[in-house]
Order: sequence, then C-alpha cells, then structure tokens
Amino acid sequence: MLWEELHAGDFEACVQKSKGVCVLPLGVVEKHGNHLPLGTDMYIATAVAKRAAEISAAVVFPYYFLGQIAEARHVKGALAASHRLMMDAMLEMCDEIHRNGFSKVLILSGHGGNNYFLPFFAQQFPGLNRPYAVYTHSIHAVKAEQIRAIQARCGEENMGDHAGFYETSLMMHLRPELVRLERQEASEGVSAQRTEAVRALGVFTGFNWYAEYPYHFAGDHSRAAAEYGGFIFDILCENMAEVIRKVKADTESLKLIEEYNRLAKS
Repeated sequence: MLWEELHAGDFEACVQKSKGVCVLPLGVVEKHGNHLPLGTDMYIATAVAKRAAEISAAVVFPYYFLGQIAEARHVKGALAASHRLMMDAMLEMCDEIHRNGFSKVLILSGHGGNNYFLPFFAQQFPGLNRPYAVYTHSIHAVKAEQIRAIQARCGEENMGDHAGFYETSLMMHLRPELVRLERQEASEGVSAQRTEAVRALGVFTGFNWYAEYPYHFAGDHSRAAAEYGGFIFDILCENMAEVIRKVKADTESLKLIEEYNRLAKS
C-alpha cells in the first residue's frame, strides 16, 4: 500500500491492515557512476519496500531522499542536506507517521552512507519521550548464503560497492530505460587507496570514501544484466518481507518504550 495512492476515507483501515507498521524507504540523490541515474538508491529502496509490503501488508511512505551524502558534494546533481536538517526532518516525518495512526516506523535504507546516520538517529529516542517505535534496517543486509547464491547464479564474485555489478543489474531490472552502460569506464571503479594505511587500522574519517573513489563509482558494471537484477531483487524483497513480519509481531518494543519513558520521568 503506497501512502500517496491511498484515499483519506480508506486510510484508517489501511493502518489497521498493516498492524500499525509504516515502512519509510530512504535513499539519496547522488552520482552513481556515469551510467546510472542520480535517484538509484531511492528507486531501489522504494521498489523493494513496495514489493515487500505486498507480501506482508504495510503502508509505504512516499519517496524520501534526505539521507547522508556529504561525501558527494563535489559531484553535480547531489542533494547533500545538512546533518541537522536530516535529523530534524526525519524526526518530523516519524512524528507525522505516528500522528496518522501508526505505532511502528520501519526505516529501510537503500544507501550505504546512512549506515552511521540511521543508528545515531534511532539512538536519540530514549531522550525524546515518544510513544512509538522506530526500527532501522538496510535493504542490502543480505545473508552470507544469499551472497553465495547470487555469485553462483550470476557467475560474478565482485558485486561492487557503488554502481557496480549489483546495483547496475538491479536498475537494469527495475528501470532499464535509465541505464547507460556505455557512458562509464570500468577503470574509474578501482580503489585509489589513498588512505589505506590508516584505514587498515580501523581509523575512520569523513573523507575515506572520497579518498578511495573520487569518481563516485566503485566496482565493475560491465557484466551486469536485467536477469541478474531480477534474481537479486527477489531475494531483497523476501528479506524485507520477513523484516516487516517480525516488526509487526514485535510486542516487546512498545512495552519497553512505555516503561522506559515512565522511568525516565521519575
């Protein structure tokens, strides 16, 4: 159930059908090599959320792109909002989702740059006295055996970190009219390893990604195919449907939130 396609008179019934779960697919607008559209993460996250919500009923929030992408500000087309705005806007959206009757918000990220942002966003809730639950998850959290199955099916070991085989195949399956394979040189997807000495020690800086991939492309897209993308897409959707099922069945989180909020006030 896509939020924007619902009618006001049917909305409450849809909340009930979803057991109070709203799925917020989060992407960004950023360069994906020269061959994929800027909205790649947004397209993939929303498509996975929509299919998963058809398997296990949930309402899917409209396209949302205010994710963490400061590392792409040097590339034209990127929409890199301030981190303060990202936090505030996401909180207001969660509040609005709850105001419309939902008790659980499941944020599904389709962008690797949100891997630090979303847990930090969720960590603020013990201090906010909100009565609803927020869950965060990545649509690309694929099990080891599933990765092996994808590699075996596609005959490809290197999935690529950004706009490589994996994402290109997904987009060839979902939005083939937006893919321009010939525009990207595979050589630009090789790591420059400019901070490898410190990264090898587990040291993180905000420039790690740029240091490795200044062209904002990581991997090799040359063997990508729609057929492989469809295989990967089905796996992602089944995984996310299972996540939705578990979130719907979770009876403890709301009890814990009520208990914690009561104790925090005393």
